[in-house]
Amino acid sequence: MEGNGELLRISRPVDVVYEAGAIADLLVKNSGPAVIFEKPRLADGSISEIPLAMNIFGTSDRTLRALGATHETEVGDRMVAMMKPEIGEFMKKPWKALPLARDALAMPPWKKWKGKCQRVKMDLDLTKLPIPKTWPMDGGHFVTLPLVVTKNPENGEHNLGMYRAQVFSETEIGLHWQIHKHAADHASAMGEKQKMPVAICMGGPPELIFSAISPLPDNLSEYQFAGILGRRSLRITKALTQDIMVPAEADIVIEGYCIPGETRLEGPFGDHFGFYSLTGQYPVMHVTAITRRKDAVLPATIVGLPPMEDGYLGEAIGRQFSPVLQFQHRDVKSVHLPLETGFHNLAIVASKQRYPRQARKTALGLLGAGQMMFLKSIIVIDPDQDPKDLEALLDALNDKVEIAEDIITLSGMVADSLDAASPFENVQDKLLIDATTIPAPDPRSNREPLEGSFNQETPKWRQGLETPPKFDGLEEVMKLPEVSDARMLRDSMLVVTIDIENSPSPETGSAESNDAAEQIRKDRINQLRNSIWQLDFNSSLRWLFITNNDLDLHCDKARRRLLWQLTSRFEVSRGLTFDENKQRLCWDATIPIPSDLHGVRRWPAITLHTPETLEKLKTHPELSDYEWPVHLEFGGSN
Repeated sequence: MEGNGELLRISRPVDVVYEAGAIADLLVKNSGPAVIFEKPRLADGSISEIPLAMNIFGTSDRTLRALGATHETEVGDRMVAMMKPEIGEFMKKPWKALPLARDALAMPPWKKWKGKCQRVKMDLDLTKLPIPKTWPMDGGHFVTLPLVVTKNPENGEHNLGMYRAQVFSETEIGLHWQIHKHAADHASAMGEKQKMPVAICMGGPPELIFSAISPLPDNLSEYQFAGILGRRSLRITKALTQDIMVPAEADIVIEGYCIPGETRLEGPFGDHFGFYSLTGQYPVMHVTAITRRKDAVLPATIVGLPPMEDGYLGEAIGRQFSPVLQFQHRDVKSVHLPLETGFHNLAIVASKQRYPRQARKTALGLLGAGQMMFLKSIIVIDPDQDPKDLEALLDALNDKVEIAEDIITLSGMVADSLDAASPFENVQDKLLIDATTIPAPDPRSNREPLEGSFNQETPKWRQGLETPPKFDGLEEVMKLPEVSDARMLRDSMLVVTIDIENSPSPETGSAESNDAAEQIRKDRINQLRNSIWQLDFNSSLRWLFITNNDLDLHCDKARRRLLWQLTSRFEVSRGLTFDENKQRLCWDATIPIPSDLHGVRRWPAITLHTPETLEKLKTHPELSDYEWPVHLEFGGSN
């Protein structure tokens, strides 16, 4: 990176509390370089002997190069080649099997007597590591790129997962593994009151990070996949104080154990959805050793309001694994998880559509595929449409969605634990939108029905024979006293902003139940929706989005911000309503107000830097050319 001018070194002391994270945030939001803080200043004022690196994966290009890939599906192509080798081709041209053989030989880890990660044995004091605290409401210092190693007590298989880790004391650290994760499976199998060996590793070859976050099949371990990625066997070594194997080339290794059933309050934590994730009870790790390389550098990231570094990691993994997804789900052509939506809030899927409702079948299959089970919304589009083209997506929603027929909701499904909008932890409703062209055999097409069957009454515009009706009442909508601002996204699509009294503030959120205020919010949304629909005489306004007025609808990149706002504040069962004939929908993405009566949980604050932290950044001349994006402001805050 340094040779390409993509590395910024800051040699003056920089606080690991807030300052380092804010610098990394500013850089990633400007597609800036990675940064190494050569003198990270710890919370006690001392300077750490270990440098701190951030924003390593802060652009798509850097992330691709860290993967060792030349194009965005290279890793997936190699995986599919191993899953389904072309035996006939290899018999005729054996030399073409050499890359496959190389990958296969790299899979088994290579055990070493002692690893580079064990060259220096440190004092048992986690607070001497330059672990950042990035946001003012964070519950403490968090390891944000942790490679957490656990072992299945029944068969000895190792798992490498990325679960944030909160420093509680010199020798205790929390592990945020959610109920759906492999580490939770291992703890459950271990039994209560048993000491479960755990290691938290940081740094090392970049393939470790990619392995920890990749959606691997159950019969392929992260250690094996790291070997495939790096094209050489991963070096592993036995931990000094625990019966567990760790990556030998990691920069830092924290060894210890958990006692299943022992938990501690963890959080809040500024998370990838752009909010502080709610506090909860999570396992505690008791530290028994801390070791490191002689030249160790601690890598960290900051997560919060996108775009962030984790977004580029997530997008890269999604694209690299698309060939594997296509291999497992043959109707999938391509998938895009927009980083602005935190990945689990929205997937856009290009699907084959040869027979009636094929794309819907594809979407339902994906909702059961690994971590895609956490998806809140999924939109299926034509196979030749690029899911990354958001302008084409708006066209498809405008031209190819009949609300009564193409909007499908699924009640009581799995949710991401981090989704604050869901009415229950780990449970939510899901939304499926079919924005595909109607195929000829479908009863909704304009073709003659199949013998013995019938046609389904369908508008000509939905059959592609006419232009969809246009809503031309924007000027009248702007005259409504409740409307702060409005913008047409397409002829049938309007977004409106509104001021909601007693709405949780971006800076503080709200945990106090206010039943009356939430009822007033709901009533105002319903009244505004009905007032706008009354101006829509021919039911042409099929999409009505309502959200808070804390963004400028007309600023640069406003639609990128809308992607975040319309998905992160939206919950299907609470926010989706229809007119009497189900020709139009209203998508309520205003901030819900916590209410016991109405089933609204605590609403978290947004990840925002304090004015004091922002002032500190002005003292660094290296940052003078960077600015905070206007579309990410909230009522004057950065």
